[in-house]
Amino acid sequence: METAYDVLVVGAGPAGSVAAARFAARGFKTLLIEKRQEIGVPVRCGEAVGRHTTEQFLPIDDRWVRAYISHYAIVSVYGDRVVLPPTEPTLIIDRKVFDWEVAHLAANAGAHIRTRTQAEGLLFEGDQVVGARLRSGERTYEVRARLVIAADGTESQVARWAGLKTVPPMGDYYVGFQYLLGNLRGRLTAHQCEYHLGNAIAPAGYIWVFPKGEDAANVGIVIGADRAREVSARAYLDRFIAQHFPEGVDLGTVAGGIPTTGAIKRMVTHGLMAVGDAAHQADPLTAGGIGLGMIGAEIAATVGVKALQTGDLSAKALSEYERLWEARFGRMHKALYQLRKMTIRMDDDRLAALIKTAASLPLAEMSLGQVLMTLFKHHPLMLIEAQALIATGLVLK
Repeated sequence: METAYDVLVVGAGPAGSVAAARFAARGFKTLLIEKRQEIGVPVRCGEAVGRHTTEQFLPIDDRWVRAYISHYAIVSVYGDRVVLPPTEPTLIIDRKVFDWEVAHLAANAGAHIRTRTQAEGLLFEGDQVVGARLRSGERTYEVRARLVIAADGTESQVARWAGLKTVPPMGDYYVGFQYLLGNLRGRLTAHQCEYHLGNAIAPAGYIWVFPKGEDAANVGIVIGADRAREVSARAYLDRFIAQHFPEGVDLGTVAGGIPTTGAIKRMVTHGLMAVGDAAHQADPLTAGGIGLGMIGAEIAATVGVKALQTGDLSAKALSEYERLWEARFGRMHKALYQLRKMTIRMDDDRLAALIKTAASLPLAEMSLGQVLMTLFKHHPLMLIEAQALIATGLVLK
């Protein structure tokens, strides 16, 4: 068993596998580890990805696509809905098979992969990360690496061991629960996902219905972690399902937490970079992160390859990754964060009135800025609450 590598990637989700594939393809000796015995399980997301983003990494394959989505419906607690196209064509995937395919990219590029192997601590020389202590079964051993990639999810221990601040405030953390429901034939709208909004059904969060074929769907909920003390996310979701899908059959459940801050400010330290959920590279509004995690891994690998080639793996050299991420997503994610905060402050009547107004607009012909300015005109109190959002400048475009 080899114990010296150029790159050690901890976590074989999509972000970790893309990072491993990119480093291995450039000729760097790369090890990708996954603590679970099988890559892709358990599934801990709604399984929606953008088609154009995904095509940058692997070709679309019906083996892991369960639905092609052309529209989203945003639904109020009173049943009013606004239907709009997504920012890019959306796929609902089988995450287990998808993760296998992305891991195959890494393997085909030459990366070594070990499952049932977890990191138990980092190795340091001074303040430089130089590898990790691993456990596989009953055996504990050390692997030296010039560069470590933390890709071990939202609860990333590797990033924390490196001194990166990864714990968000309770108000910026979603608590989630999801069912895979079957026996829904005739109850789903073809090629359409739904988001249900309202504090009465999902305080400081939302409920989603993502179809997986004609008779099954991921039906899930996220609520603000600071709102989950008296009533659990699962209890809210059970009420919703009893009302909307009483005939649904539980085919599987998943639970977890999701940070909604956008990427953490510091994603690197000497000899280490964090990618994907470990770096909170998720949409601050919806918390979707598969595509963003793969993009983050791509950017990190671009910077990491240069650092390995020059031999400068200092935090200063690796921080180019943070700068590139901020240039691409910084303003957009600040705006989405402010939009989420604004909607949280609204009561259900005001939120329903906004959805009803939006449903009357020719949305396909309007920019986001035009839509928001029209909503401000019809709901002037919203203008006061939206000052932080307007300050980003994006709403005027």
